[in-house]
Amino acid sequence: MTRNNLQKRVPAWGAVAVAILAWSCGQGAAGTPDADGKVEEAVGDVPAADDLAPPDPGGEGVAPADDPSTDVAPDRADAQASDAPVEVFEPHPNPANVPMFDESEVVEFRLDFTAEAWAEFETYRQQGKKKYVHCSFAFGGDTFPDAACRSKGNPDYWKDEKKPQFLIRFNHWDKDQRFKGLRGLVLESNPFHAAPVRDRLGMWVMREAGVDAPRANHARVLKNGALLGLYMNIEAVDREFLEDHFADPTGNLYEDGYQLKTNEDVNDLTRLWELEGLIDDEPLEGDHTAFYAALETLMDVHQVLREMAAEVVLPTGDNFTNGGSNFYYYDHPGRGFLVIPWDLDDVISEWAPAEADPFEYWGEPELELPPSKLRLLMNQNPAWKQEFVDTLVAIRDGPYTKLLDRVTWVCAQVRPEVEADPARVAEDMADFDADCQEIRDRIQARIQFLKGKLGQ
Repeated sequence: MTRNNLQKRVPAWGAVAVAILAWSCGQGAAGTPDADGKVEEAVGDVPAADDLAPPDPGGEGVAPADDPSTDVAPDRADAQASDAPVEVFEPHPNPANVPMFDESEVVEFRLDFTAEAWAEFETYRQQGKKKYVHCSFAFGGDTFPDAACRSKGNPDYWKDEKKPQFLIRFNHWDKDQRFKGLRGLVLESNPFHAAPVRDRLGMWVMREAGVDAPRANHARVLKNGALLGLYMNIEAVDREFLEDHFADPTGNLYEDGYQLKTNEDVNDLTRLWELEGLIDDEPLEGDHTAFYAALETLMDVHQVLREMAAEVVLPTGDNFTNGGSNFYYYDHPGRGFLVIPWDLDDVISEWAPAEADPFEYWGEPELELPPSKLRLLMNQNPAWKQEFVDTLVAIRDGPYTKLLDRVTWVCAQVRPEVEADPARVAEDMADFDADCQEIRDRIQARIQFLKGKLGQ
């Protein structure tokens, strides 16, 4: 996230060097998870939710199924812009938790804290500590009585939040525990946008573009029976996510591109070091033939180009293509490194402007993001650059164009919830409506800019 996470980021290849040093000193790899199990954001009338059926991927106005992944397949085919091989594997979320990510309605989650636990939670927030307290979580008729809750996001910005963002873990006190097959939940509330919808919209575009991305919807959250507010419910990227999305989920998963999140007991970062060493050692000038050949043995280049194209269309401001650390690497045993998108809370905003260069946009200067050396090198491969452009155009003219209707529907769906939210960012509903309209205006501006820039 951007303003929720403005601390300077170490370039991925630099971060790996830090990891190597820590490991060699006997402290464990820097990628080893910490104790908190981190999984870390319209002027005019908006139609009422009852007046709009949620648009299907084909734009025919058919309500989506409870499982958001089921409406991906048509546009995955539409967005396929090359003959590059892709894994024939359809995501299959655990049926037990599909209702928790139902996009056809705003779901309701209930959190309960003892007075002592809540006082402890607030103390940790004041101290800027990401420490867990005991809480109870309930959805539908099912309750998980001893979950773990902590604040998420950058502690420097907690003072700007009208309500806390939450990381909820079901396996914190007992590593074998799950709730409906989930280890945890991410409840996000961006304090900088009047319409809290961007992460959900961004992940929808990713999935429609054929990129394996987290599910996201909206949840009404009650605390001890009282309305705490509206949140975006973002699916955690973890071992269960890998099992749902890939035929082989046994590879290493890296948050921020370097923090190991699976296979921690083995703690083998050899392939990550090999990838980052390859990138770090390659000069930006000269013949890159050997580099490209070596990269293809380590990375699923076609998947990475597709993920990059989807980020660029949105556009993003501090993610993989921008040189930021908001992404996951999955080292698939049969395909090599893949990029999984994460933290799209500031897409389609002033932090990701419509005129962002499709080949080199490194975010707003105050973010101080280092340019992505990998992206600069990949840009110099004519075949890869053409594949990237072709895929970008297919996504722009397919899922991204359909996003205009999706924005209208999502904003209509959550508008009553935002109005009832005692801790909403919007000063009034005109502020919310204006932000929804701004998103639509930025999408249209992005489409026109890309057409002009690419000449197609």
